[in-house]
Amino acid sequence: MKTILHHIFRFACVVTFVFSMFDHAEAQVVVIAHKSVTSGVLDNSSLLDMFTLNTKSWSDGGKITVIDFKNDSPARTRFYAALGTSFAEMQKTWLRKQFSGKALPPILLASDDEIVTKVASTPGAIGYVSADKVSKEVKVLATLK
Repeated sequence: MKTILHHIFRFACVVTFVFSMFDHAEAQVVVIAHKSVTSGVLDNSSLLDMFTLNTKSWSDGGKITVIDFKNDSPARTRFYAALGTSFAEMQKTWLRKQFSGKALPPILLASDDEIVTKVASTPGAIGYVSADKVSKEVKVLATLK
């Protein structure tokens, strides 16, 4: 009986490991932009400047419109962790800039699908979504793990 339980336990561990590998593969976050954006791949420093609203225009002079998640999501958590900050810290930054008149806060939406749709329909827009939600209607600027 002990041997059977031992085998069942080992099997359960293997299954858990395999599923965690699939979960990790889906854990990527993709930074997307409107197809009109001419920028190439962006590094984390450039992304942080855009999402803190320090950089307000693309290299061609077009206005950057930042799109973010309204609610907590795995993509939001991973995105800000990759940039070395948190959503709470970003909100503080956005409020300071808004109250000082230096910038308007990002557009906040509820889901990956809403963000993809808004980025695809807003020239100069940038946002991020789970990698499995990307469509051909947007341009990928970065992939974060």
